[in-house]
Amino acid sequence: MLLIIGIAGVVFAGACAVVASNKNRDVFGWFVLGFVFNLIALIVIAALTPLDKKESVEDAGDKRGHDDELPDRDELRRRSADLAASLAQSKAKLNG
Repeated sequence: MLLIIGIAGVVFAGACAVVASNKNRDVFGWFVLGFVFNLIALIVIAALTPLDKKESVEDAGDKRGHDDELPDRDELRRRSADLAASLAQSKAKLNG
């Protein structure tokens, strides 16, 4: 009985992974979900719309690696000072 459940899990997991790959979704995550939830996961991934390439997980990981897109130290200090000033003003308004 456990063998049949295991084989069914692998079959549904593989199907979920293939559909997820075609829709630019996380293949490994959907493989695990397909193994655990079988038909329910397959129905859910089949109903989801495909992600654009710029929204996919692989492209999001690539964007994190570019240092030129991050603000420099002076910009971060300016933003934190602006945030601190804004919080101080809000606190003053609330305290009346």
